[in-house]
Amino acid sequence: MAGQRILAADIGGTNARFGCFFVEDGQLRLERVSWMPSSGLRDTEAVLRTLQHRLDLELSPQDVLALALAGPVAAERGRLTNGSLQLDLAVARQRFGLRRCLLCNDFAAAALATLTPAGEDARLVAGDRLAEGAGPEGRAARAVLGAGTGLGAALLVWTGRRWLPVPSEAGHAAFPFSGRPEHDFERFLQRDLGQSWISAEDVLSGQGLSQLHFFLSGEYLFPPVVGARALQSETTTLQWYARFLARFCRNWMYAALSLGGLWVCGGIAARNPLCLTCSQFGEELQRANPLRALFAPVPVRLMENENSGLWGAARAGQNLVEKGGRA
Repeated sequence: MAGQRILAADIGGTNARFGCFFVEDGQLRLERVSWMPSSGLRDTEAVLRTLQHRLDLELSPQDVLALALAGPVAAERGRLTNGSLQLDLAVARQRFGLRRCLLCNDFAAAALATLTPAGEDARLVAGDRLAEGAGPEGRAARAVLGAGTGLGAALLVWTGRRWLPVPSEAGHAAFPFSGRPEHDFERFLQRDLGQSWISAEDVLSGQGLSQLHFFLSGEYLFPPVVGARALQSETTTLQWYARFLARFCRNWMYAALSLGGLWVCGGIAARNPLCLTCSQFGEELQRANPLRALFAPVPVRLMENENSGLWGAARAGQNLVEKGGRA
């Protein structure tokens, strides 16, 4: 088959996704994809053998390998934050003969996904699709964030020559509670977690969603069940969660000066879009007066394609090809 083959993986705390892409005439095309639980992956060799099995192919030295991992990445090594998996690209080179390979943080991949069909097809939930700097040719900074097993955020900036993803640890910043009822919830989390510092991830991740529902209803449910029972209609849990999510979105947009738009990804929002389309989300997003006029037209999009991380990893692989194979 014509075109450069790019094999991509997006490995999160819950799910691992594998995809086979081709670059043809400068465009990415997804040929096939497979999912599995991340818990079944032990090390780099297991990841690559699973990729071959799941995609029904054999790795070739001509392939480009692009791995996105939900955790810290440095010097071609990385580890899964919510799991035991550790990756090392040296294994891919030495045992599988792959010369062109890269490893990136999953939200660096999510940022690059905004440049792919997964980002272009995302649903507009606020702002103006045609806002200056936010169109396909716009060069204003773009921001992404997403909640699932954890909470991640990243930025995409134009360097004058190419788009550069910038990872962050914004999800571990202290969450800004407001008003007595919210501070009651903060104290509840402090007691339950045994810590005084409550981060945005503590509030917006799947575990945080379960704790919020328990605080409001007295009923403890696992995150997927909370989504099915409490985020599909105008419940109190939905209203609180949407308000908290919008506040984090607004603060990240301000911090990043992301006039090119904000893309929200992650399993919670993708499976429960009412979190972004309900009135509480929109009201909280526009609540801060000083910068309302500047940010009101900035598009906020819901990335409903749950393979967006794969698209972003493949885009990173495409960039590697265009740079001549140098990471």
